Amino acid sequence: MAETKILFIISSGMEQKEKAVTGLRMAINMKQKNRVSDVRVLFFGPSEEMVAKGDEMLNSMLKEATDAGIYKTACVFIAENKKISASLKEKNINLEPAGEVLAKALQEGYVPITF
Repeated sequence: MAETKILFIISSGMEQKEKAVTGLRMAINMKQKNRVSDVRVLFFGPSEEMVAKGDEMLNSMLKEATDAGIYKTACVFIAENKKISASLKEKNINLEPAGEVLAKALQEGYVPITF
């Protein structure tokens, strides 16, 4: 059986919160139920501000993703520009250049899915 790895790219922000939350929920479920060999999440653009502000439900889901062992990252350049780096780091989200994250994931055989 081939190894299947997925990179969930979540770029939807507050204006499409349900879409972003749906993507995060799918990532968590895929990992928890061992449906694929690995799951990573990249928050990009408007989703970074939504995650930084957070709310009870979103913060709970982020903790659940961390507990499931999902590697979470966000674009360092956007985080620094929006001055939300500290808030993202507090939520166990790594800050890296999004282009590098995507390129590395593709090289490692991850399939990107966007929400």
